[in-house]
Amino acid sequence: MGIGTVALAWLLQQDQLLARPKNIPIKQPHFDLTPKAAQFAPQAKAMISLFQHGGPAHMDLTDPKPELTKYSGTDFKGDIQYSFVQQASKKLLGSPWKFQKHGECGTELSELLPHLAEIVDDICVVRSMHTGANGHEVSIRYFHGGIPGVLGRPNLGSWLVYGLGSESQNLPAYMVLTDPGGLPVDGVTNWSNGFMPSLFQGTVLRPREPRILNLDAPA
Repeated sequence: MGIGTVALAWLLQQDQLLARPKNIPIKQPHFDLTPKAAQFAPQAKAMISLFQHGGPAHMDLTDPKPELTKYSGTDFKGDIQYSFVQQASKKLLGSPWKFQKHGECGTELSELLPHLAEIVDDICVVRSMHTGANGHEVSIRYFHGGIPGVLGRPNLGSWLVYGLGSESQNLPAYMVLTDPGGLPVDGVTNWSNGFMPSLFQGTVLRPREPRILNLDAPA
């Protein structure tokens, strides 16, 4: 069997032109990236998720904490579960940046975001998300996979591709652009397909050559 025969069989399978044998007891699952019909009429054609690992704290950007600012510098009177004992402190630290309401919606933003303040009516700021975990790995898995501390779960990008498919069958549907400084905590787990087929795993686009690994045949 030559490579041409294999290619022809794949093309016929994609167009559902292959002959089907009778009396197949169990239907084999089929996975592809063809566009799927959404439950509701979509308004977006693509999703760009910026996971800024190690970025500024939310209370310095979009989530003002007036009570924290009020008691900044004083000792916290409640019980604390310390993650790093050698760096432990009961001192409260409020944001040093000023917040102000912007736009017709009146969303408060930090003075660090003057340009974002100009389009605040066009964005959605979610302040209700939280986790009871202190560790980076557990919280990041919660963020991407929806379940804290559990490995082997598909992340958000994998679910989107699985549910909606892709407009192109020749290019990766789920791309990952990594930080030139290195991978985030938990590495490739952040774009893992989990228990899904590898078709739904994120394809890493590296900041240096080769941009995508394993495209060239071995020498």
